[in-house]
Amino acid sequence: MITTLLFDLDDTLLGNDMGVFLPAYFQTITEHFAGEPRAERLVAEMLNATRAMMANTDPARVLLDVFSDCFSPAMGWTPEAWMAKFDAYYAGPYGALEPLTTRRPAARAILDWAFASGYDVAITTGPVFTLPALRGRLRWAGVDDYAFALVTASTNSHFAKPHPEYFAEVLGRLGRRPEQALVVGDDWHKDILPAAALGMPTYWINAASAADTGTAPQAARAARLDWVDAQPVGQGTLDDFAAWAPAHVPGLPEAPVPPGRAYPYLLAGSLAALHGTLAGLPAPRWPTRPAPSEWSLTEIVCHLRDVEREVNLPRLRTVVENNNPFIAGADTDPWATERDYGAQSGPEALIAFSAARQEAIRFLRAQPANIWSRTARHAIFGPTLLSEIVGWVLDHDRIHLDQVRQTKKRLTH
Repeated sequence: MITTLLFDLDDTLLGNDMGVFLPAYFQTITEHFAGEPRAERLVAEMLNATRAMMANTDPARVLLDVFSDCFSPAMGWTPEAWMAKFDAYYAGPYGALEPLTTRRPAARAILDWAFASGYDVAITTGPVFTLPALRGRLRWAGVDDYAFALVTASTNSHFAKPHPEYFAEVLGRLGRRPEQALVVGDDWHKDILPAAALGMPTYWINAASAADTGTAPQAARAARLDWVDAQPVGQGTLDDFAAWAPAHVPGLPEAPVPPGRAYPYLLAGSLAALHGTLAGLPAPRWPTRPAPSEWSLTEIVCHLRDVEREVNLPRLRTVVENNNPFIAGADTDPWATERDYGAQSGPEALIAFSAARQEAIRFLRAQPANIWSRTARHAIFGPTLLSEIVGWVLDHDRIHLDQVRQTKKRLTH
């Protein structure tokens, strides 16, 4: 059942031809930085740093840091200096670009219906801009007053479109399975294909002049999505979607399980979501328990680390390397006390978990496409498949990501 709607922004909720918008954007931002040292290199270095963001596949590196690591040394500016200058631009001259965009009345109509119907709604626009820039465009679209569950931006995302990990991270942040979230977007290669790669239902916002879906841009080729057979549940203008959604979204049929190739993307998305949720956590909060009988954030991450290293990875290797092996059950909760998780370092445990998870992802990606039907015999669940075993890993991720979110919230308030 669909519980969550994920909307692209530009040319979905907001009419915004990037072929017109971006030249004007670069012109006004160049004028804003005029007089700064090496300002003549600004646009070229912004584009270089943006390409670095779009190419990032490290689930531990937030995109703004990727941009900064490329942009700051190239320009010879400190991050603090150029970030303040960018913020001033988005608070001022950026507003002059609003007339280049077109407000779509159907945006408010569909969002009013979605929120009134109890759906969670997120803005899943390409996260190469900061939140101030995106809030500006949401304001131009006339939809900045809604309580969105998430707005993806360079400050909170670890992947960019068209990497399927982008949508996988969104699912991890929202605690949703692929079949629970409907993606609504206009770009076949950046919205529809990567979402379909995870088994997510999609609605394609397209016009009669929409680009040929069979000609993949360079970014989509780099993401290697040529294997994806995307079948949107519908297509049309945003007005068409607004008329279609109330009658069809509640009754959308249950989506099939994700394709085998989706699992490494989903595993990476869970890892990125964990990094994003714990980013900037003050040191005293890591070992603090919200209640005497509950785990601290340190204990949760230590548990994830040890389960990944000592249960998940060995299981994956056993199933891939052996013919229908027997898989023993594992009672891992007592490890928190036996191994004194509370006395360990949460940040160090996160680094170790990240390393183990990325090892698992590399291992699975190195296997042939038919590997997901490998069989095994589980001590408790009986006959199973590799795909189901990885599904258990993702279920375990969701449980503890929700626990992390709830624990952090209770420690903050």
